[in-house]
Amino acid sequence: MTPGVGPYDESSECTVAARPGYQDLHTHCRQLWDLPLPFAFGILLQPRCGCSCHPYNSRGGTPTPPAR
Repeated sequence: MTPGVGPYDESSECTVAARPGYQDLHTHCRQLWDLPLPFAFGILLQPRCGCSCHPYNSRGGTPTPPAR
């Protein structure tokens, strides 16, 4: 059994976007909100992305700018 995604884990798009040449993938991130399990209180199917490129994230840090 593998551990679940924590509240500050990054999406796969933002993880790859941290590598040189892939910075534009931050715009493809779809984990912008918590996705709850239907009919279950407090259980998440997918938590929102914890990357600092998102405006809702207050962890600080400098987001990686998109490649031009």
